[in-house]
Amino acid sequence: MPELAFIEPDAAHSDRLLRIPEPMVYDLVRPLGVRQGEMEINALGDYNPYNGDFSWAPELEYGLADDLAIEVELPFQDASHERYKVAIQQTLGVDYAQGTANGWQAFVDVNKHTKALSADATYIHARQWADQWSSLSMLGLRVHNINRSAQVDYLLNNTVFYDVSPRLTLGLELNQEISTGGTWRYRLTPQVHYDASQYYTLQMGTAWSTLDHPEKTQRLWSFRLIRVF
Repeated sequence: MPELAFIEPDAAHSDRLLRIPEPMVYDLVRPLGVRQGEMEINALGDYNPYNGDFSWAPELEYGLADDLAIEVELPFQDASHERYKVAIQQTLGVDYAQGTANGWQAFVDVNKHTKALSADATYIHARQWADQWSSLSMLGLRVHNINRSAQVDYLLNNTVFYDVSPRLTLGLELNQEISTGGTWRYRLTPQVHYDASQYYTLQMGTAWSTLDHPEKTQRLWSFRLIRVF
């Protein structure tokens, strides 16, 4: 099939109409403007080359109704299942003429061993700036240990994308967490997205992160494999 005939899949996109890419690390449940019955499975993996730790998380994402999607995620540390996560996402609107899409996302996270409960809630704004340039931003908060001594972090995620071709996208994702005490943590992840077919997308990148250890910057190798149905 000629390359010009290739149609980009819904995998790794933030919305169905504008085709703005989706961040690799803090991804969406499904593209904004999701339709009922759409389904995706994917898995994000992070490998730390210094200590050999490998964290990964399979996800199942489903369009429960038009503009409403749910997700179930099972984070692992090496071979040990650690947590349960359930997410919901709603599309507030997609303006093709203005090149913008908006929505919100929320999820709960339960530690399998300690039973500690946390939750995230973010507002989502995607924008098409030019034919090849776009961005996605999220603003929200995370509440740790809801069922114990609750602590709040503020979340600010920004990703800029450049579409090299219908199959290939470059991205730079910055995830930031600021505690109520003023501690700032971040993860910076340059990334490459490649649509192998109309059903499969592979995202790869390397990251510098202080999210898990604020006093020390970790180097990570990351990937996400996506399959849409």
